[in-house]
Amino acid sequence: MKTYLKLGLTVILACSFLLLSGFRAQTIIHDDGSETQDVLKVSETAAGQKKLRADADEFQKRNYTIMDYDNGNGEGFRAMKTITKDGANRSSVDHIVHKTHDGFFCSTYYIDYDYTPNSIADLRLGTPMEENGVDLEYIISFPSGTNVKSNAAKSDEQGSTYMWNLKNSSPSKVSLQATVWHKLAIYVALFAIVAILVVVLIMEIRRRNTISWKRAAHMRRLEILVLFIPLLILGYMGYEYYTGTHITSEALAKVSQQKQEELLENREEDKKLHDADAKKQRDDELAMSKVRTKTLEIASALRDLNRNYQSGRVSRSGARSQAEDLASQVKSLLDDSKGLSQADRDELLHLIQEAESLASGPAATDRSTKSQVSEEQQRADDLAAQDTDKTSRTTSGEADTVRGESAADKSGQSSDQNKAKTTDKTKSDK
Repeated sequence: MKTYLKLGLTVILACSFLLLSGFRAQTIIHDDGSETQDVLKVSETAAGQKKLRADADEFQKRNYTIMDYDNGNGEGFRAMKTITKDGANRSSVDHIVHKTHDGFFCSTYYIDYDYTPNSIADLRLGTPMEENGVDLEYIISFPSGTNVKSNAAKSDEQGSTYMWNLKNSSPSKVSLQATVWHKLAIYVALFAIVAILVVVLIMEIRRRNTISWKRAAHMRRLEILVLFIPLLILGYMGYEYYTGTHITSEALAKVSQQKQEELLENREEDKKLHDADAKKQRDDELAMSKVRTKTLEIASALRDLNRNYQSGRVSRSGARSQAEDLASQVKSLLDDSKGLSQADRDELLHLIQEAESLASGPAATDRSTKSQVSEEQQRADDLAAQDTDKTSRTTSGEADTVRGESAADKSGQSSDQNKAKTTDKTKSDK
C-alpha cells in the first residue's frame, strides 16, 4: 500500500507541474554540486501575459536563459540560470537554499527561510502571479538517494522533490536539511579500503613463509603502517558523516557569510542594470537627436524645393526626381529608426505625404501645382509677409513723422517772414 501511495503522489506532483497556471520557482541541485534555478510563469489572460513579457525582459537582463512556454492552460515563459559548484559555495542561486558543507563524500544543504509578502520582490522573481490562492510554488529537487528532512507540504521521496505552496496572506517558514551523498567517491573509498586489506593479507601470508626473522619483522611493521590508511579513510568518512548530517555553528556562520555575499551580488547586479539602462537612454537620446536633425534637414530641403519650383528655377522633371529622393530618405529614416515617439512618426509621415504630393504634382498644371504647396512653406511665407507688413508700417509711420516735422518747420519759417514784412511796412508808413 505504501508503494502505491508513493506512486500516486509522484503522479499528482508531475501533473501539477504540467498543468501549472501561475508561478513556480524550482531549484535543482545536481550531482556535481552545481545549481539551476528554473522559474516558470504562466497566465491565461492577455493582461497577465503582457506583464509576463516585461518580467521576461528583466530576467534576461540578469543573464537568465528565456524560453517561451505554452502548456495548453496558459502562455508564459521559463527563465533558467545555472551556477557552478564554486559559485554555489559562495552564494545560492535562488537565495533560499544554502550549501553549508561541500566535502569529498557528501554535501549539506540548509533552508531556514521566512516567507513574507515582500519575499517575491526580495527574491527578484518579478510580478506576483496568484493562482488558486497560491502566490508562489517553491520547489527544490535533489539527486536520488538524498537524505532530506523538511516541512514541505508535498514531496516525492523517490525523486527527492519537495514543494511548498506559499501565500502572501499567510506568511510561513520553509525549513529543510538535506545531505547529498557523493556515491562515486564513497564507492572509490570503499574499493580502496578493500584493496588495501587484500594487500595487507597477501603481505601477511608472505611474512609467515619468510625464514628470516628480520625480514618478517620489517614486513610486520609495513603491514601496520599500511593498515593506517583504511583507518584514516574511515575516520574522515565518519567526520564528513557528522558534518553532513548536523547543522553546527560553523554551518550557520557559513550561511550568514553566503547571505552577505548575496547582498553584494545584488548591489553589483543593480549597478550593472542601472549603468546599462543609463547607457541605453543615452544611446536612444543620441539616436533621436540624429533623427530629428535629419528630419529638419529634409524638411528644409523640401521647403527649398517647393520655393524653387514655384519660382521656376527647377523644372518639373527635376522637382519630381528630387521629391522622390526626399520621400525615399524619409521612408528609410522611418524604417530604420526604433523607439520613435508618436509625434516624431507623425512628423515623418507628414513629410512623406508632402514629398509624394510634390513628386506627383509637377505632372499636372501650374495652377494645381501651386495649390499643393506644403503647409510649412505657407506658414513660412505668412510669417515673412507679416514681418514685411510690420516693417512697412513702421517705415511709413516714421516717414509721416518726418514729413510732419518738416512741414511744421516750413510753416514756422513762413510765419516769421510774414511778421518781418508786416513790421517793415509799418515803419515805412510812419
